[in-house]
Amino acid sequence: MATDAFHQGKLAFQNNHPMSSCEYPVGSSLRAEWMAGWTESRNTDPGHFRSSTANDSTAGATGTASEARH
Repeated sequence: MATDAFHQGKLAFQNNHPMSSCEYPVGSSLRAEWMAGWTESRNTDPGHFRSSTANDSTAGATGTASEARH
């Protein structure tokens, strides 16, 4: 089990937990460390592409395919 907040954040991302799952109090140094670990893990994940961009392109592709059928 992770003993420091940074490592806990990294593990949270690797196990598909959203950033909002951090249970440390807002404004605490432990929350900042957890967020830094989560963010570092996300930024170094070769299979990760910003989710908002991925969702946008998926929606666009779906819309294009739908339009192509009409």
